[in-house]
Amino acid sequence: MKTQILRLASVVLAAALLALAFTAAPAAAFRDRDCSDFSTQAQAQRFYKKHHPRRDPHRLDADRDGLACEDLP
Repeated sequence: MKTQILRLASVVLAAALLALAFTAAPAAAFRDRDCSDFSTQAQAQRFYKKHHPRRDPHRLDADRDGLACEDLP
């Protein structure tokens, strides 16, 4: 009986740790960027092209013309 309880407890603990790992990781991995994070438009454009330009999760292309942070030098 004790063995079964220990096994069940270890399975529950493992499941909880796994769930925590999957919920915490994406939030820590994503850091929202703004145009003010870049010195030049070219720098922002390189980042934009590298990070899902169709979805634009950082909202760097306000007018959706494919150019990020157009007001930067």
